[in-house]
Amino acid sequence: MKDFFELSRNIKLRIIMTFIGVLTFSTIGSSMTIYYNQHMGASLTGILLIISSVLSFLVGIWSGHFTDIHGRKPTMMIGALTSTFGAALATFANSPVLFNPWLTFVGLVASSFGWGFFNSGASAMLVDITTTKTRKVVFSLNYWVLNIGVALGSGISGWLFRDHLFMLLSIVVTGDVINLLIVKFLIVETFDPVHHAEHQQTNIFKAYLQVSKDRTFMLYLLATLFITMLFTQPDYFLPVHLSGNAFHTSHIFGVEIYGQRMLTIMAVTNTICVVLFMSFFRKQTNKWSNRRGFAIGAILMGLGWAMAVWSNNVLFEFLAAVLNVGGELIFVPFEQSLRADMMNPEQIGTYTGAFSAIQPMAQVICGALVSFSPLYGSMGMGIILLVVTSLGVLPGLVSIRRYERGAR
Repeated sequence: MKDFFELSRNIKLRIIMTFIGVLTFSTIGSSMTIYYNQHMGASLTGILLIISSVLSFLVGIWSGHFTDIHGRKPTMMIGALTSTFGAALATFANSPVLFNPWLTFVGLVASSFGWGFFNSGASAMLVDITTTKTRKVVFSLNYWVLNIGVALGSGISGWLFRDHLFMLLSIVVTGDVINLLIVKFLIVETFDPVHHAEHQQTNIFKAYLQVSKDRTFMLYLLATLFITMLFTQPDYFLPVHLSGNAFHTSHIFGVEIYGQRMLTIMAVTNTICVVLFMSFFRKQTNKWSNRRGFAIGAILMGLGWAMAVWSNNVLFEFLAAVLNVGGELIFVPFEQSLRADMMNPEQIGTYTGAFSAIQPMAQVICGALVSFSPLYGSMGMGIILLVVTSLGVLPGLVSIRRYERGAR
């Protein structure tokens, strides 16, 4: 907590808003897939999820450029207002006076749109007001808070989602209103677009074309695409693997551990380790080179996920989870700090927008890998994950070396 109180006001407020947003939205988050499936059927649910991913991609691209042209605070305000409106609409659609799943979807799409805008402005602001020396501390704290929010929100969702959705959606609205008020009255603008107008491309296509000419950054972007595929495994192939016949159900102290429970144990293990050991790992690796931290962290995650899809019992799945989270604790501060360091200070929003496109792209690829998984099974998937790790580490090391040479 000492690190937190030593930060500037804007950074502290940004971390607080991260916690509020993630905590409240995690109370409904992934459980909405169950909601759509129950009320609209599996086929429509799949289509709605695809639509949501495509919109997330487009919003990230647009909002990233928007924040360079109009500033961080206006972007965050538009995002917070839109998110509040969308959450309120979804709440009304599940209130005692109305029940409409389609209106719920429209409201949550609007909320997602708003969060994309808000996050682009807030992420760019965080880069504006941090330095190479402070970024590992700031991004570690932000990641730590994010994990606590997800853990608490998911726990609340597990207990209350089925019978108290209206209340949970009301909590989401409350969180959005609080963040809106923080942005309006407490956040200070960190980027005046007027002073940077001569360096800005008002045409969004030309702006991203300019970013694409930064070969060092594009190599790093390619590397993070593959590494992001590792982070998405808990939502894609791993549940398929654990829910199949390959996993051997066990009993520990009289408690039956089957596939779904094993997935929960792995998720809880990850969250607990991040919360307890993030600061320790950051301090232990603080003097490591960027290439060492990036490579070792990514390789440990890749080995962890490969072991997870190859394993068929509780012990090895648990060891895989520990190996993976160890890699994650090393990797995240280095990766996020490097990401910010490589951005052109005049186009931070556009660079951030390019990164925001990575998540939905990785999700689409991972979804395709799950669809084709009957052809190669768990053994083949483990090999694919090791290949994916290599495809992430190699261009990552090249881009870091190019960047460090250029910086010197």
